[in-house]
Order: sequence, then C-alpha cells, then structure tokens
Amino acid sequence: MVETFQKKLSDSPAWRWTALVLLASAMFFAYIFVDILSPLQEFLQTQHGWDPIAYGRFAGSEPFLNVFVFFLIFAGIILDKMGVRFTAILSGAVMVVGASINYYALTEGFEASSLKVWFDNNLNLPLSAWNVTPFYDGMPASAKLSAIGFMIFGCGAEMAGITVSRGIVKWFKGKEMALAMGIEMAIARVGVAVVVIASPAIASIHPIDVSRPVAYELLLLIIG
Repeated sequence: MVETFQKKLSDSPAWRWTALVLLASAMFFAYIFVDILSPLQEFLQTQHGWDPIAYGRFAGSEPFLNVFVFFLIFAGIILDKMGVRFTAILSGAVMVVGASINYYALTEGFEASSLKVWFDNNLNLPLSAWNVTPFYDGMPASAKLSAIGFMIFGCGAEMAGITVSRGIVKWFKGKEMALAMGIEMAIARVGVAVVVIASPAIASIHPIDVSRPVAYELLLLIIG
C-alpha cells in the first residue's frame, strides 16, 4: 500500500519536484558545512594557532572514517536494510553531532576546559608518511577536536549523499531521473559559493569569531 501511495505521488510533477527540492536542500546544507572554514584560515591562525599544515590535516579528516573504517559501506548496508526514511534521519543526526563537536572546538569554552589539556598531551603522532590520521605532534588542540567532529560529520554527509540518490531514484524512476540528479548536484554545489561570501562576513562581525559561522550552519543543519 505504501509503495502504491508513493507511486501515485511520484506521478504528480508537483510532488516529485517538491521532493527533489527537499532532498537537494539536505545536501546544500551539508556542502556549506564541508567548506565553512575554508575562507577563514587567516582567522583560524590568529585566534587558534592553526598553521596551513593544521588546517590541511583538518580539511583532510572528513573522509577518514569512510575510507579507513569503511563506514560508507556500512551506510549502504543500513540504507538497504532500514530504508530511505530511517537512513535520512540517522545521517542528519550524525551530521549534527559532528558539527556540534566542530563548533565546540572553536569556542572559548573549549579553550578553558580540561579537554583542551588532554588533547594538547595526546594524539601527538609523528608527521610522517605512515601517519594517515589527521593528528600530529604540535597540532593545536582545537584542530584535533575539530578534525574528530569533521570525521563524524563526514560519515553523516556521505550517508546522506547515497540516501538522497536512493530517494531520487524512488521519486523519478522512469521519469526525469538524470535531470533530477543533475539539478540536485547543482543546488548542492551552490552551497560552496554561499560559503565563500557568507562565512567571512559572519565571522568578521565585531568581535571576530570563527565559531560564529559554524554555529549558523549548525542551526541550518538542524532545520534541514
């Protein structure tokens, strides 16, 4: 009965394209968060001591669990077993958890916490070819915790990606599927352009605070 109802809804262009907008908005918000700190490296260096190496290791942490712990494979299994709705909710929750950790790492509360001391004294791995983790000796504590949050966020974002693709197939099977996928990707990529303009503007509001744009994007993720 559910499949029949779904089929009837997907036969309606209005419902079909409304579903696409909702699916694309999830990836739009995800892409914004992926690059939310990319225009802020100067502020990160002056406020939190992130040099280019620290930022590069942070930026490269997003796919870490998907590549080295095979989380994306598990995400596919979850999607097959539990369905689009459950996996969409789960991926959103995982993204929010990761983004929350990333936000906390950039706040004054973290700088004054015992957790910062722990990160200063741990995860100090040699910066060598065998070290595929984001962590290295001398990496700022805020960058270490941000990398952990970004790893978790990356799990949710990639899970959301395959869930959105599955959702598009359900809604557009036998119809404008390729066009829908192209539009979804185009809408999602607009998020990158939004970051370049909005992130520095939000962070530069007096007093300068790099955690502010992350907080705004965290709110968008919760809404989305």
